Amino acid sequence: MTDAEAGSADGRVQLWPGDPGTLPLDVRRVLVALLKGPYVSHQKDPLLWSALLAHEGVVRRRLGDLLLDLAIDADAEVAFSRNLVPDPDFDSPVPSVLRTAPLSFIDSALLLHLRHLLLQGAARQERVVIGRDEIDAHMQAYVASSGNDEAQFRKRLDASVKRMSEYSILLRTETEDRWEISSILALILTAEEIGGIEEEYERLREAAGRDPDDRDDAPDPDRTEGEDHDEEELR
Repeated sequence: MTDAEAGSADGRVQLWPGDPGTLPLDVRRVLVALLKGPYVSHQKDPLLWSALLAHEGVVRRRLGDLLLDLAIDADAEVAFSRNLVPDPDFDSPVPSVLRTAPLSFIDSALLLHLRHLLLQGAARQERVVIGRDEIDAHMQAYVASSGNDEAQFRKRLDASVKRMSEYSILLRTETEDRWEISSILALILTAEEIGGIEEEYERLREAAGRDPDDRDDAPDPDRTEGEDHDEEELR
């Protein structure tokens, strides 16, 4: 720590003359990373992760001042910020701070599969790597229920895989078209939420197998699914 960072008698840390901030540089870096997203992890930046654990209390308070919450999994060593949900009895409007990313039917189906693989890997205490061929094979079951033909479905699946990579849910490996599934997904989709999504998607797959005249619930391929639990964290 430099002389400028040494702090004043009241505990304020001034990084340079006239600095309006009050926190040490490593804490400010944590806050910036959480605000920029998509998440902070030990794997991505061990020093940043250590700073988060060392100053978790102050990070939570500063995020709370911005109407944000800190979601953290110490075991998986991942954390991210999300919109704060006020107490049900709080009767004043609370603005949504973070932009959301609504998910398509194909996005949600892919996330559900990745989450299942992550659960299996956690049971074996192993990191999970998946290839594009494995994704294509599993997602083939959703072609009919997606409302797309094969060519459209492939195009939308390509876009979905790209989004998962941009959100850092799929992490690139040294092998082309193979990704590690980030443990952040365990915070985005909890085990309790998985059950409800599974039931709906199984219903859609069963409906897709019936005569088209007997069903009226085939999803619009542009309609978003699972917004209540997914859209806030994917940004």
